[in-house]
Amino acid sequence: MRIENTKKCLLRNPHELGTCRLLSNESIGRISLGLVEINPFHMEEYLCSTVSLSAVKFVRKMKGGSQSILVQCDDGRFYVVKMIGNPQGANILSNEFLGSAIGAAVGLPVTEGRIIHISNSFLDGEPEAWFESQSGRRRPDAGLHFGSLLVGQPFGSERPNEYFSRSKVSTIANRNRFLGMYILDIWANHQDNRQAIFLPGVDGRSQAFFFIDHGHMFGGPNWIFQERPGGALHLESSIYDSLWNDDIVSSWISHFRKTVPEVLNRIPSIIPARWYNGNLQRLVDTLTHRLARLTELVEAEATTSRLLMQRSSENEKM
Repeated sequence: MRIENTKKCLLRNPHELGTCRLLSNESIGRISLGLVEINPFHMEEYLCSTVSLSAVKFVRKMKGGSQSILVQCDDGRFYVVKMIGNPQGANILSNEFLGSAIGAAVGLPVTEGRIIHISNSFLDGEPEAWFESQSGRRRPDAGLHFGSLLVGQPFGSERPNEYFSRSKVSTIANRNRFLGMYILDIWANHQDNRQAIFLPGVDGRSQAFFFIDHGHMFGGPNWIFQERPGGALHLESSIYDSLWNDDIVSSWISHFRKTVPEVLNRIPSIIPARWYNGNLQRLVDTLTHRLARLTELVEAEATTSRLLMQRSSENEKM
């Protein structure tokens, strides 16, 4: 089953009709961020058909407070789905949608976000997909939910891993993207540690990665902005060893200021109404103001960030 709505949107996968994904037009050159080069996104509005996939097979319940589930959809691919009414809060799905869309727009490696339709018959037949609480199981509502494409495979050697050994940090390809994600998380007031999944690179020696779990960006589930210096770093702090460079940080800030506003102002118009509980325009206004102050926000975190990264480097030498 596919649910279609005709809306003005900037989301489309250029390789697959109907897929909701940030549109990347032809490259107009590469943006150099010191050690980082990314292709810019040229954003345009399109009158397009926003198509939701449908869950057809329940695979397993995932760990974590949102009690997400892994499903296979009618496109044959697997998605980690966070559902409406999950225990973490009403704004988790909108945060996931915004985080994945903005991350993709600025050129960071995030998993593809999709709208997933889950039917009553699917839920009735899969009680293991229901929410668990001390009072028992609670059936989620049918409807449109947020799904992140599973990178790799759900089983076997290509199953992604969230845990990474300090001794293998040097094998991470494009590790400098972690600094870019950290700067973005400062802007978005991420209220949790940054999470990523790792899997073997195509050469069999390096490690590829994708950023996941954006539900606590934008002030968290309740959109309450509280500064947490160093709080949005990945728990394996050695990943940031030798990454901090003032010139590269400034380049990231400049890139975000040029790229984020257009995406931020257009994407909220297509977020399903049941995915948030609050004033979405006020959130956009807050984030716009923070973008203008991003240099100041980063400088406020710089001492803590440098200290954590330096401490990681010293521990590595020991």
